[in-house]
Amino acid sequence: MKKVCAIIPNYNMPEATDAIVVYIQNKCADVPEIIVVDNDSDQIYPSKYTGIRLEDNVQTTNAWLMGMHYADALSVKYKDSFFAYWLMITSMEFVPESKDPLAPMVEFMRGREDCVGVHASLTMDSTTSWEHLKNKGKGFRSVWMLDNICTLWRAGWFNFIDRFDPRLIFAWGVDLETSFKARQQDMGLYVCDDIQVKKTTDIGYALDRMGMSATERKEKARENMDEVFTRKYGSTWRDLMYKG
Repeated sequence: MKKVCAIIPNYNMPEATDAIVVYIQNKCADVPEIIVVDNDSDQIYPSKYTGIRLEDNVQTTNAWLMGMHYADALSVKYKDSFFAYWLMITSMEFVPESKDPLAPMVEFMRGREDCVGVHASLTMDSTTSWEHLKNKGKGFRSVWMLDNICTLWRAGWFNFIDRFDPRLIFAWGVDLETSFKARQQDMGLYVCDDIQVKKTTDIGYALDRMGMSATERKEKARENMDEVFTRKYGSTWRDLMYKG
């Protein structure tokens, strides 16, 4: 069985999804298991690489989790476990280059027992709230948190922490909570500056394919994150999640 499982949620963004899959297939020496989860695309055809098509849009977090459930079934079938989950989103694209985008991250993770997450660096023109993820040159560097734009998670550890909280449906907060748990356990989070991806925030909304406005989604995501974290950690949850 392949040792890495790439999971890509898609909702009405087949062109972006297909481009990601083709890039991985062409560039990776060891092509991972690729699971494209379609969140009931209702405005445009689904990706031709769709592996799971849902009858309802369960949003990003639960699409990732559905992909992992399928990965669990594959692990049982082949009596082998995945080394890592490679999570991506369709507002990301690989920067054209000759390098294998997966191999250096896998090699680094295998060589460091403390490493539970590696994020491909973001291009300087990427739109993001996390400036520390933008490219700073070459090699690997330790950071306090990782987003899930193009991230490799060590599967054994990720499963141990119970993956993502499915109540954080819009994927806001899953990055903060996973990174918080890693820091609690003195585990390492790293950015790979040898690989770059570009993130264009709200590209699906600009194409009017998301069923709501970008502003509406941000409001819903912010409310959802605050509600879940307040119940779990109290009203001062930000003091825990954000590293000063």
